[in-house]
Amino acid sequence: MKKTIIAGAASAVLAAMPIVGVFADNPAPVVDNLTITVSETCTLTRSTGNGNYTATMSTNALNPSVGSSTFTAVCNNAGGFNISATPTALTGAGEAINYSATTPTAGSGTWTATKSVVAGNIAATGGLLMTANGPTSAEGQTETVTYAVSTSATQAKGDYSGTMTYQLTQN
Repeated sequence: MKKTIIAGAASAVLAAMPIVGVFADNPAPVVDNLTITVSETCTLTRSTGNGNYTATMSTNALNPSVGSSTFTAVCNNAGGFNISATPTALTGAGEAINYSATTPTAGSGTWTATKSVVAGNIAATGGLLMTANGPTSAEGQTETVTYAVSTSATQAKGDYSGTMTYQLTQN
C-alpha cells in the first residue's frame, strides 16, 4: 500500500506545478497596408468667351477690346506646368496685321493679347499665358486675355483672320 500512496502523492505534486513553455509571448501584430493612387489632373479650359471674335474696323483705327477669354488651368503635377501662347498674323486681302507684344496704337497695323492677372502683353515669341511650379488648388489658376487690334493707315478692305494657340505642358 505504500507504493500506491507515494504514486498518488507524486501525481498531486505534478498537477500543482505550472507547465513551463506552454504560454507564448504576445502574438505578432496584424498589419493593414494602404496604397493610394492619386489620378492625374491637368486641364486647360475656357470659362468665359467663345474663342471666336469679330469686329468691323476702318483703316487707321484701334479696337482695344475685340474680345476676351478667361482660362483656368488645374494641374496636380508636382513639377507644375507652363501654358505657352503662340500667335499668328491676321492675314487677308492686304498687308498682314502682325502680332506684337507692344500695345497697338491707331495706324500701327498690329494686334496683341493683354493678360489681366499678370499684367502685361503676351510676348511675341515664347510667350507664356500662365506658369506654376507645383500643383494648383482644386479651383486652379485663372487668367483673362483681352485682344486689341489696330489697322494701318493703308489697310486694304477685306476679312483678316489669325489665331492665338494656348498649349499646356507639364513640367
